[in-house]
Amino acid sequence: MSRKPRRIPFLRLAWRNTHRNTRRTLLTVSAVTVAVAALTFGLSYITGILGNVVDTYTRTESGHVRIRRSGYTERERLLPVHINVQDLATLLTTIRANPNVEAALPRIRAAALVDGAGSNRPGLLLGIDLEGEDGYFNPSAMVDEGRLPQAGRAEALIGRGFAEQIGVGVTDSITVLGQTAYRSLSGLTLEVVGLAVSGLAHLDNSLLVVPLDQAQELTDLPNAATEILVFANDVAIAKQLAQALDRELNPPSQSNLEILSWLDQSSLIRMLNTVRPLLGVVFGLLLVMAGLIIVNTMLMTVMERTQEFGMQAALGMRRSDIFALILSEGMVIGLLGGLAGAALGTAVAVWLESVVIDVAAAMRSMELPFQGTIYPDWRLVYTVSSAVIGVFTAGVAAIYPAWRAVRMTPAEALRV
Repeated sequence: MSRKPRRIPFLRLAWRNTHRNTRRTLLTVSAVTVAVAALTFGLSYITGILGNVVDTYTRTESGHVRIRRSGYTERERLLPVHINVQDLATLLTTIRANPNVEAALPRIRAAALVDGAGSNRPGLLLGIDLEGEDGYFNPSAMVDEGRLPQAGRAEALIGRGFAEQIGVGVTDSITVLGQTAYRSLSGLTLEVVGLAVSGLAHLDNSLLVVPLDQAQELTDLPNAATEILVFANDVAIAKQLAQALDRELNPPSQSNLEILSWLDQSSLIRMLNTVRPLLGVVFGLLLVMAGLIIVNTMLMTVMERTQEFGMQAALGMRRSDIFALILSEGMVIGLLGGLAGAALGTAVAVWLESVVIDVAAAMRSMELPFQGTIYPDWRLVYTVSSAVIGVFTAGVAAIYPAWRAVRMTPAEALRV
């Protein structure tokens, strides 16, 4: 009667073998731990950064949905006030009636020449509904000195950097020259009632915020604006909301509005598509470094235990079993490092979610839609996927040392 071959407990043997050289095992586990912790935290951190970019961009530039007159986007750099959205009051009423709309905010963007105390500079004039924009463009949070302008009054909030360039401060008067919707020159005299610091260098050095009615007067746009920013109850439905508004506001017989979700506004998407591959390269290099350390360590293990493997082969252990044993040791090391790294990375990410990471000084000179504080955005899937990737990387890294071990014949191994 033939005896059924006994199954070899590879994982138990692998666990036992990791204790044979504790220092070497700790070194290898530490490499995996660092790589997995960096991956877990890095994914959380990058998600926080991208969330910051999207939030800042949608609040200051695009909204969740942006409505403009057809043809404006092609000339956007020129800030053409003659291409504008008419019948503003009716449009706002229709948009706000949609149950998925949280806010609909008209804005006027216009190029302006601002004259201060004997010096003048070109700037960006932004006419907004100052009360309605609270929580969106959020001008009240930008006030560094003074106060917000009031609707119906010839007042302005000016970027601190811009104010320094033209030599004005709070209570000073400025003259603003701009172009009307009919392409003629127009001017306003405004009192500077506040200085703004947004954390975005390109705004702080050029921005002039005025009440919407003052911008309408300067540009001769009564009941009109250059754009309407729509904010959805949930950013995830922005694309569907844009499509719904397009059907409602752009009937086939009168299709003169450009209605785009933030996902369809190419500048932001182009930037995000540039960042993501770079992040993949960074994390890939971390895993490759961890894998190389595992390969090196496992190769040393194989060389030191050559006679042991030769003896096992001479006693009848199959090459496939030796291969599986070494591979199991790599997987055990990967499991230990993966779990430790996932726990460490998660702990750091969760802790930093309640700690402000202030990068304002580093980002101030960059023309990016990015606020000065970051919070990691940890998610369970990052912890689980990082741990799995760590185990997988360790397993793959152990394949070559295992292959080297099984190539030797028992006689060659025992002679070493």
